[in-house]
Amino acid sequence: MKPPKAWSWPLRLAGLLLVGMSLAHFGLQYEWRGVDAGNLPAQLRWALFALNFSWSTLVLLLGGLTIHTARLDPRAALVRALIVIMSVFWTVHGIYIVVVPMPVPARLAWIQAPIVAFPVMVILLHGIALLSTKRSRNPVAMTAA
Repeated sequence: MKPPKAWSWPLRLAGLLLVGMSLAHFGLQYEWRGVDAGNLPAQLRWALFALNFSWSTLVLLLGGLTIHTARLDPRAALVRALIVIMSVFWTVHGIYIVVVPMPVPARLAWIQAPIVAFPVMVILLHGIALLSTKRSRNPVAMTAA
């Protein structure tokens, strides 16, 4: 069964956004390599790079998984649960960055809007996919082989 477009296009777009975000974060590793860390201990500088690398890897994998999920049957309970779980993650992340915004210099204040818009867009795209296919009355059970 080919999934309906109302399921596949929002998930493909969300997946592409995630892959793009991961590539941007991988790029930060390169951009920040020569930045003077001031009095920041070497261990904390390493930890920041390690966390950014891990974050980038996680978001890249979630993007690929989201794109792959766009090809699956939206009636499958496990498939829907996966998208709901990712939506919960991005909701919590979005709330956090609104409540505790990243401190930036005044000249970069504009960056707060896209930082908040990113999880909002991912959540909306997931929501469109989930709600537009909610009417399916015959859920497909996922069984272990």
